[in-house]
Amino acid sequence: MTRTPKLLLAISLGSLLISITGVLWGLFLPVAAIFFGLFMIFNLLAKEMALFDQEQHLRIALAERSKVPASKAVRNDAHAPGRESNLNAAHLHNAS
Repeated sequence: MTRTPKLLLAISLGSLLISITGVLWGLFLPVAAIFFGLFMIFNLLAKEMALFDQEQHLRIALAERSKVPASKAVRNDAHAPGRESNLNAAHLHNAS
């Protein structure tokens, strides 16, 4: 168990014990229920979060491996010498 579920469980149990004693019963019983619900959600999704983290690390590793070095990257420069733009017809059409 990580730190967050332990904290949620501790708050839930502490609130439940306070509500059982009768001191501010109307406040601490709902707090205990809310934090216990959050604890249960964290426990149910723990495996899914671990799988998601593993997939993200794998994707990052694949992306870094497939990176093309800057020296080998193809330049797509519109103003490179020898390249002319075909926008002349569109610019002339708006001039009239």
